[in-house]
Amino acid sequence: MVNAPVLGAVVFAGGRGSRFGGVDKAALELGGVPLVERAVAAAEQAGVDAPIVVGPPGAAPARCTTVREQPPYSGPLAALAAALAVLPPDADEVLLLACDLVRPDEVVARLRASAPSNDEDGVLLRDPDGRAQWLAGRYRVAALRDAVAALGGDVAGRPLRRVMNALRLRPLDASAETVADIDTPEDLERARRTTRPADPANTGAYPETERAPGGAMTQSHHLPPEALDAWLVAAAAELGVEPDAVRIGTVLDVARDVAHDVARPAAPLSTFLLGVAYGRAGAADPDRLQDLADRLTERAAAWKDDRDASQ
Repeated sequence: MVNAPVLGAVVFAGGRGSRFGGVDKAALELGGVPLVERAVAAAEQAGVDAPIVVGPPGAAPARCTTVREQPPYSGPLAALAAALAVLPPDADEVLLLACDLVRPDEVVARLRASAPSNDEDGVLLRDPDGRAQWLAGRYRVAALRDAVAALGGDVAGRPLRRVMNALRLRPLDASAETVADIDTPEDLERARRTTRPADPANTGAYPETERAPGGAMTQSHHLPPEALDAWLVAAAAELGVEPDAVRIGTVLDVARDVAHDVARPAAPLSTFLLGVAYGRAGAADPDRLQDLADRLTERAAAWKDDRDASQ
């Protein structure tokens, strides 16, 4: 029986963000989730235990290994060399992923389904115009190490193709939508129009993140609505509230819609206000809760429309 190769992953998040006014592009949100988190989560869904993120301190979720290219902002080839130095020694193959992929889950799914053959050093996606997407690829670690070593340390400011042109790579044709990335504010706006917000109850590809005091992201815990029943009973007993008066899905829907239409920090604030209003209504009535929730959701949608109209 042939053992499956051990897969690692590197997410490249070290750009200056000059087209975004110097804002860290990796921290920009799509569907309510930072771009770097989306790429990391896609790698984790493929079975990677400890993705590596190359970028500034605090750019990556705390569960990841973070490394910085030297000198900073010296390009993807320097970033690759830095990542290879900390890649787990048992990794046979590695996913190289740009942090700004719009659909990192689709990219990783394609790469998982197409392992390099014995006479190949890797596979990578190719867009409809025939352009190789180096940072949407799956490569043999040994081949990458050899190609980088052959440069003798001359990696700062050098193009990634200096390594890639030395490898035996098989392109995988992909749609423009699959390989789309975010290079400009217009790309971001376009992606946001077609990306659903992350569901606060979602346990899948994109876990919720929050900033720790030092600025690094940490992962919170997620449960689907049906698994929250036990917590609802415990919390309601602690507060002297009747749990049957609360519809979990209604509250989570408000949190999701407000996070999308207003801002993520507005979600817990709004659900607290929902609870206050519900308590003031007197008798516990789930239909009354739904009515209040609908009003909040409609107000959030109007808030978004007013904000968009003023821009």
